[in-house]
Amino acid sequence: MSDIVISGYYGFKNAGDELILKAIINDLRSYNPDIEISVLSANPEETSKTYNVYSVNRWDIPAVIKEISKCRMLLSGAGGLFQDTTGCLSLWYYLLIILIAKFLNKIVFIYAVGIGDIKYPFNAFLIKKCFNRLDFVTVRTQQDKETLKTFGVTKEITVTADPVFGLELPSFPKNSKSQKQKIGIIVRKTEKWQQDIRLFSELSALLKKNPAADIVFVPFQLSKDLNLFKTLKKKFVQPAEIFLWENTEDLFKIFSQLDMVISMRLHGLILAAKYKIPFISIPKYSKIKNFIHTIGEKNVLTEKSTAEDIYFLLSDKLKNTGSGETLKTIPDLKNKAKKTAELCNAVLTR
Repeated sequence: MSDIVISGYYGFKNAGDELILKAIINDLRSYNPDIEISVLSANPEETSKTYNVYSVNRWDIPAVIKEISKCRMLLSGAGGLFQDTTGCLSLWYYLLIILIAKFLNKIVFIYAVGIGDIKYPFNAFLIKKCFNRLDFVTVRTQQDKETLKTFGVTKEITVTADPVFGLELPSFPKNSKSQKQKIGIIVRKTEKWQQDIRLFSELSALLKKNPAADIVFVPFQLSKDLNLFKTLKKKFVQPAEIFLWENTEDLFKIFSQLDMVISMRLHGLILAAKYKIPFISIPKYSKIKNFIHTIGEKNVLTEKSTAEDIYFLLSDKLKNTGSGETLKTIPDLKNKAKKTAELCNAVLTR
């Protein structure tokens, strides 16, 4: 019998979500070393081996129901589970898992989630009806809380922080053989991916003016990003390598080598902030904008920013490589991230 069943986007080899799961499990165990955890995963064998937990195939609904029936709490999160920009089925799946848990009279704890863009009013209605029945709701930014309120959620909502802010990151020595600055680029496929390819191709022509920099592409989800990076690499004027990771430790190693990060993915920015690496956010999604607002970043791009805008901001940040005012918020966000696990443990044991 597990104390907690964790539901989220796990087992898909998505770097951000695997970092989230690692952080949640570490934090829960820091408050209760004997806690029994099960995870709903697309790859239960790998998840079980990696995190030393019991894992169930998330698509095997009878097995999922059986596992939830034996637990004390369903933990739903973290990450941007509640959005419909990538399709309605994903959102409906997570709401279904929550409703199964409530039907089985289990505690449901929403864990530091982000509320993404909701295109359809019906989905906002479903979130409202579901969330108002829950035991505890935590979100990762104030903007996520305000979004839930606009949906009509009246349940008390606690603002914490993304779990990855609380993750203790190992540091690795920089490669002393290379005198060049290393720029990490993290992109993702959007509806306007061809425009994104054009934007970064134009950026590569500008980067060629700086021969003292190496470019490394870091795909955060190989199954979805790799082909995009291969296309981008062909368009790049400047040579670039694609970094293929196997586990989160590999990500920590590559981030320890970077001098600048340009990212369309939230957790690429969070890792950069944690490692005190200057970063540039490409604000394609609300979660990126919420992050920028939360940390108080002032020199930001917009969705209409050009390759020249990115290049000039990059050049300025490389010249001024201090951690900056925005990184002063990181310790507070780390404490808030840890607080989520503390709250979860308190709810479980009350």
